[in-house]
Parts: sequence; C-alpha cells; structure tokens
Amino acid sequence: MTSIELDKNGFPKGEGVFETIKTISGAPIALNRHMRRALESCAELGIDIPKEEIIREAIKRVIQENPHVNGRLRICFGRDLFHISHGAYIEEATPARVNFYSSSVRGDIHKRFPYDFRFSILQAARDEGFTDSLLFNEKNELTETSISNIAISVEGEWVTPPITSGILPGVVRAIAIEECGVKVRPIHISEIPKISEALLLSSLRIAQPISHIGDMELKIGDASRLLQEQLRVHMEPTSVG
Repeated sequence: MTSIELDKNGFPKGEGVFETIKTISGAPIALNRHMRRALESCAELGIDIPKEEIIREAIKRVIQENPHVNGRLRICFGRDLFHISHGAYIEEATPARVNFYSSSVRGDIHKRFPYDFRFSILQAARDEGFTDSLLFNEKNELTETSISNIAISVEGEWVTPPITSGILPGVVRAIAIEECGVKVRPIHISEIPKISEALLLSSLRIAQPISHIGDMELKIGDASRLLQEQLRVHMEPTSVG
C-alpha cells in the first residue's frame, strides 16, 4: 500500500466502501462476514479489490505494526485505492442516550466513504449530550442511528428494521437475526412509546444498551443482558491467517 492522503475522519480522499472491525489482542471479530459484505458491495459498485491473500497479509502487517489490546481495524476499497488502518478502541462504559434526527434519511445498503454526513449527525447528537440519533425514513419508520443498527424489545419480542426500510445490513444485526432469534419487521415511529428495552448494534459496540430515547427512560433488564451475552458468544475473535 502506498501513502494515501486522508480526510479529517481518517478516510482516504475519494470514494469507496469500507469495513470497520473490532480486534481483541490483534485478532479481528467476524472478519469473514465483513469481507463478504465488502466483496458484494465492490462487485455491485464496480470496484476491483486485491486478492484475498494480499488483503489478509496486509491486515496482519498493519495490526502487527500498530498493536492494541482493543482495536479498530478499518479496511477501505476504492477505484485504484486500498487502505488499512488499526487504531485503539475504547470500550463504551455507559448506556447510550439517543435523540431523534429531525429529517428523514435515505439509507444505503453499501457502507461507503466519505462518511461526513453520518459523522455530522453523530456530532450534532453529541453536542446535545446524546450518544447518537435515531433515524427515520420518509414513511416515519425507524431505520438505524448514524453509525449503528438497532434492536428494540416491544411486548417481549426483540425486533429490528428490515433492509427495505433503508438500513445498512450490519454484521452484528445479521448475527442477532440468524443466531439470537431477533425478528425483522418495519417499526413505525408510533411504536416508540411501546419500547421497553433497546440495544445499539455495531461491530465495535457489539450491543450497547440504550437507557433513554429523548426523555423517555428505558429498562436495562434481563432481556438486554441475555441478548448481549448471546451476541458476544457468536462474535469471538479469530486469527487472520
């Protein structure tokens, strides 16, 4: 990999797709799932990527050169562009507080950079004392947050929005559906008052409980703790090689 100019958020200048992967003691979590998603996006968008062995060797080298007990691995692919970085990741120690983003947001099934718009939503939420913002589509259906998928418990059942509502098909979300019994269905804004528990789902957070939606306080109970534990069991770190 040659030297690449980065933007203010650490992404290469230009356009492409990226994957963000949590590492523990140098071992990535769910690497194969992330690579399959990147491969599918690149194929649809006409982006050529290096051979698998080249990618894996580059990942090993970057992690070895930048070791962290808890790390954030970012892999970026673009036209004539391949960039990997590995930085420290600080675990979230407190539950999340989320608010509502004021406008409808059109989702994207591809995880693309530049990521400025999503980071602007995230920063605006944090400026108001929140962790992130809930996003809704033009039908007033809940989709995701600026950087995470979401699972909610309504009347004792865990559900998450469908891809057709306009969301990124996240890796942790997929595991929640395939391995942990989370159901998929549209979630209208009118159901927000019925939410008893909720989790942010992402490759770095894995599953972070939500304590508040705006001023509405949620329970962080046995259901949340059980789903968190189930997800972590299915997201053990594995060797790159």
